[in-house]
Amino acid sequence: MHRLFSLKPLFLVALLIPALSPAAPPVIDDAQLMRSFQTGVGAFAGADGIPAATEIAESAKAARRCEPSIELTSKPVASSDYEQLARSVFLVGSVYKCDKCDKWHAGGVATAWCLSEDGLMATNAHVLANAKGAAMGVCDREGKCYPITTVMAIDPAADIALFRVKGEGFQPMPLGKAAGIGDKVRVISHPGRRYFMHTSGEVSRYHAQPARGDKGAATWMSITADYAKGSSGGPVFNNAGEVVGMVSSTESIYYDSDDGSPKGPVQMVVKNCVPVEAIRSLAEGK
Repeated sequence: MHRLFSLKPLFLVALLIPALSPAAPPVIDDAQLMRSFQTGVGAFAGADGIPAATEIAESAKAARRCEPSIELTSKPVASSDYEQLARSVFLVGSVYKCDKCDKWHAGGVATAWCLSEDGLMATNAHVLANAKGAAMGVCDREGKCYPITTVMAIDPAADIALFRVKGEGFQPMPLGKAAGIGDKVRVISHPGRRYFMHTSGEVSRYHAQPARGDKGAATWMSITADYAKGSSGGPVFNNAGEVVGMVSSTESIYYDSDDGSPKGPVQMVVKNCVPVEAIRSLAEGK
């Protein structure tokens, strides 16, 4: 009797182990996602009320502020884990047709993220300004696409573009407070068409950039989280799931170069991001 009683708890624990096991991690099919992007965005070409990618590019080259009526979400995401955060991140880019086939081709793919439930999104100004082709839109992790309808605000100096897509029920990412030096940060982006890649690091510094040519002065935030081409516009967020910046560019440091020219081996790649206050300022029309 004593022996049967002592085994019963062990049997119950054994039954509970499968239920408590974590779910399998998501697997991204890059090729399938690209096919969904190409056909999905291509379907918007020529549709009523949907501008061509070239029209979006033209409207993204002139600086302008948002109307004060735009409201940003203050509702936090349900969780700060990857699964929840990835729902607010999108592929953004344009498509075109070549003269050799009747299929849609991607003209370039970068990263965007959602600011409101009704489709206000953010990416870099250079992503929209360099767009070419017949249509431009965004694509979520499930392969569902939405057309870009309006460029809402542009700050070329700070490399910020705010735009709207046709759709609703999106999960927005809230804007957080400015991150401090050494604070932990994370990025979800699409480096080299490796979609929805998560990286982590910390804030390494803030620095001022003087006005150059027709661009005004700007402040940049450098981080150590990795990213590459295709990550432009990706959200930089803290451990609470709040956006504290946005991916913008990289700068390579070469051992034998004093002016930034590629001379000698690469020693370091500096990753410059848009600080959250610049995003908030543009969205609020300040």
